[in-house]
Amino acid sequence: MRYLVLNRTPLSVVRFAEWLGPGHEAVLLTDAAAVAADPRERSAQLAGYAHVELLDDFHFNPHVESRALALHRERPFDGVIALSEFDLLRAARLRRLFGAPGQDVASATAFRDKLVMKDVLAAAGVPLAPYAAVSHLSDLLGFVEENGYPVVVKPRSGGGSMDVRVLHGEQDVAALLDAHRDLGTDDGAHLLVEGYVEHELLHVDGIVVDGETRLIWPSTQGDSTCLDIKRGRALHSCLLDADDPLFEPARELTRRALAALPTPDTAMFHAELFLTPDGRLVFNEVASRLGGGMIEDVLKLGFGVFLLEAYVRHLAGNEPPAIPAAPHTIAGLSLFPPRAGSLVAIPDACPVPGVTEYRRYAEPGAELGLATLSVDKIGSVLATGASRDKVEAVLAEALAWFEQATVIRAASGEASAS
Repeated sequence: MRYLVLNRTPLSVVRFAEWLGPGHEAVLLTDAAAVAADPRERSAQLAGYAHVELLDDFHFNPHVESRALALHRERPFDGVIALSEFDLLRAARLRRLFGAPGQDVASATAFRDKLVMKDVLAAAGVPLAPYAAVSHLSDLLGFVEENGYPVVVKPRSGGGSMDVRVLHGEQDVAALLDAHRDLGTDDGAHLLVEGYVEHELLHVDGIVVDGETRLIWPSTQGDSTCLDIKRGRALHSCLLDADDPLFEPARELTRRALAALPTPDTAMFHAELFLTPDGRLVFNEVASRLGGGMIEDVLKLGFGVFLLEAYVRHLAGNEPPAIPAAPHTIAGLSLFPPRAGSLVAIPDACPVPGVTEYRRYAEPGAELGLATLSVDKIGSVLATGASRDKVEAVLAEALAWFEQATVIRAASGEASAS
């Protein structure tokens, strides 16, 4: 079998040629930024592929599809593999042209376009916050008149909390208009508005293989949100204990959503649910890909399986590794975001017991700005423990340590702990 692989994940993390296994041919079209700069590392990362092309500006580059079609004409592809949220529709369009199996355009659209998704979920009775499409200012004002402030405005096909805004009043609306000039055009904007829900965010991650859910496990972000990291506050997440009262309700609501949507027979998923102050679960959204922001690392720590590898291996007809019914340890993460200023000091290692891995992503002297995505960070930790309470205690201690040890000089010239 001959597979086209569309990739933007660092090739230090994903090894498609190895995972597809012998008897299969992998052709790689990859973001040039995903390949190591060191020649020896680069050579090792690109070994095993029948053909490789590195493309700049992968996200916006139409030549990705052009080159895929040209390669298909030379010798047809049997399948297309893509892991990124932003390549799902691109891959689906190519499958349609190739006549290849896998997630089709209708399925990818239902998972990528939040309006289409919410229409499907609402028709199935899945509990949602009030929502509406926003093409023009009148759409937004009509929604606010009916539902009041605050509201959340987001791109219908976004990701990573990019350009997600909470509007509290007319001043925030004015800022939205300045950022989205397309609201004043005849074609309009491609936005969605929702009523704001006070919440604790839960996410449910897993994999479906041949229509069977092999893993579906909830996690909580506690008192942190995906928007907090864009304001300079740390984001954390931890697997729930199996006896947590939210465990089964979160899984059941996610199953309902996946059943309502055109979920592929084999797919990874990352769902988000709101837990309201009065204890209700409100469904937010679900993606047909693995969660980002090191969620894959947490799942690997907890279950001993790298879901990206399991997914790719199965697409090639290989039996995926066994996935345990429950994690052998509870695991969690914290992402430490940048703040505006010059980075004066950042630690090299973490001394906190229970931290299994600490990573830093910036060097002293770097000029920092606020995060623009919910996964932007200058440091991170992974932690394990016997229970959610124990892991969250480790994460809290690690955050306190990092903030004390990291120094960022603000524009005023005054240095302060992170």
